Amino acid sequence: MNPQEPQNSGGVNYYRLPEKKPKQLTLAIMSFVFSLIPVLLCCCTIYPAVTVFLLLLSVSALVFGIISLAARKDGKGFAITGVIVSVFMIAALLFSLIFLSGPYSDMMTFSEHAQEYVDEYEQTGEVPEEFDKYNDPKYDWFWHSMGMESFDDFYGDFIGRYKAQNSWMLTPSDGGSSSRSESSSESSQETTTRPANYGEDPITI
Repeated sequence: MNPQEPQNSGGVNYYRLPEKKPKQLTLAIMSFVFSLIPVLLCCCTIYPAVTVFLLLLSVSALVFGIISLAARKDGKGFAITGVIVSVFMIAALLFSLIFLSGPYSDMMTFSEHAQEYVDEYEQTGEVPEEFDKYNDPKYDWFWHSMGMESFDDFYGDFIGRYKAQNSWMLTPSDGGSSSRSESSSESSQETTTRPANYGEDPITI
């Protein structure tokens, strides 16, 4: 008997409705969520370990999305979005990992020893040896796009901007320590007085 044909039970006609299958959204949602995490944490790609982790998430999102679409599971929109976003993030993260890891590492080195680099540039006016590699002609297009003739111009401008924005955390390179020592010595040489016993002159210490 056809389950969709009306059946008579006690004079009442009814149809047997087909059972609804639960939606299979797991892979599609995982692809969508895993593809969004690298987008939200892209500002942390200055750390190579974080970049590798985000790259693995993007690859996982791509795999889950492809499997969901190939198996014709539910959540097609989530799966397609996950695949598109993950492909874009994989390309961006690979570019960051291959081409930008060196500059990011040098920026971290500068930030850790900013005072030393600023003092050295003010004394010599030259780019440190570890950053001289950016004077290679292959980087000229980048400096020209910023209106600079060379990396030397960029570095000098960068030092000036860094000093202006972080003057509160930089100490003067000439006489900074001596001024602090002089002020401490002056404070140590200050005299204080306390009253002597009743009827006697004050004693100076």
